Amino acid sequence: MTLHKDIERLALLGWRLHPSSRISRAACIKNAADLATCDLEQVTKWSGEFPGCQWRVVMEGSGIWAFDVDAPGPDHAADGLKALSELIAVLGNIPPCPTTRSGGGGKALFFKHDGEPIIGKTGTPAPGLDPRRGRLTVTVPPSIHHRTGQPYRWIVAPWELPPPPAPAWLLKLVKPPPVSTSAAPLHGPRGSSAGQQRYALAALRHATHRIATAAEGTRNDALNREIFSLGRFVAGGLLDAASIAQTMALAGRQAGLERDEVQATLASALAAWKRL
Repeated sequence: MTLHKDIERLALLGWRLHPSSRISRAACIKNAADLATCDLEQVTKWSGEFPGCQWRVVMEGSGIWAFDVDAPGPDHAADGLKALSELIAVLGNIPPCPTTRSGGGGKALFFKHDGEPIIGKTGTPAPGLDPRRGRLTVTVPPSIHHRTGQPYRWIVAPWELPPPPAPAWLLKLVKPPPVSTSAAPLHGPRGSSAGQQRYALAALRHATHRIATAAEGTRNDALNREIFSLGRFVAGGLLDAASIAQTMALAGRQAGLERDEVQATLASALAAWKRL
């Protein structure tokens, strides 16, 4: 079987690929992240072995990372497209970069990875936004969405435009917070500071989701409650106040709150955190 031209092009760029199922996102091979390759002979062999398969790219070893942006619908509750638009409006533009449109309506933006620390946690910095790095994967054309039956396509292909570095503001939002070796004890996981940090990050993600999905009439109360609840992680040195403020501002705007209303709540929280 002839290898699809797009997959051949990706392999020639050094992107590590593996085949995945047509009816799910499951890999067609065991240890897919380890065996993914840009070797044309192997990729062509898989194409014949799994005709009509989907294709996924593994970030590790490909020199890239991806920012997966969800479209709201049966597959994803959160509106990542709106969240990204809000980020751009507040923090700055994203440079032209290789971009796919998924069969479900979302996007994936690809950036050059020079070893910058990236957290790789779903819903970071807001629900619907998912950094993909390391051994994580992203579906690429010519795949077909397993539910909608719609094709993935390139809006901008990487053989037309090489992945650029991500803007500094985006790298800051997806950067893991510094590990504290003197953090105060927290309710939840005990033990290493790494465990406490994971707990803090999970709390931030859950808080963001609760705000973004709060019912009308309860959104401002949810924003106040969640922001002040997160203050304990600022006091413990596990989360940075400015990063929390940015994430909470985005969640508040996603929930439909006015910008002035969000900023007033954040200003009150930041003042309180300084006294901690």
